[in-house]
Amino acid sequence: MKKAVHVLEDDIDIGELIVFLLTEQGYDVAVFSNIASFKQHAGQQSPDLLIIDVMLPDGNGLDICEAWKTDEATSQIPILLMSAYDDYQHDHRAEKANGFISKPFDIKTFLGEVKLRLG
Repeated sequence: MKKAVHVLEDDIDIGELIVFLLTEQGYDVAVFSNIASFKQHAGQQSPDLLIIDVMLPDGNGLDICEAWKTDEATSQIPILLMSAYDDYQHDHRAEKANGFISKPFDIKTFLGEVKLRLG
């Protein structure tokens, strides 16, 4: 069974790139462009990995990270945060994440981070 990766990314080009990269690696990928659509889908299938852009049109990805990591049902799901602003790495809410990817990202580094979290 394929490992599922859910991605919250509002940039269409970055979302398509991530889908392409992860699909080529054999993962099942779902991309959500905002928190509202992610929340609608969240109860249907739990991902094996969650990749969250920090700056989203309807909220902050750091808040989603914190919520998932403090909820007993989802706290064990690894989370990778992404942002063009490295300062977000030092936000107390980012400390709960399993990793941080700076944008623009190196493809090999990105895939290495995903593989590290999914085994």
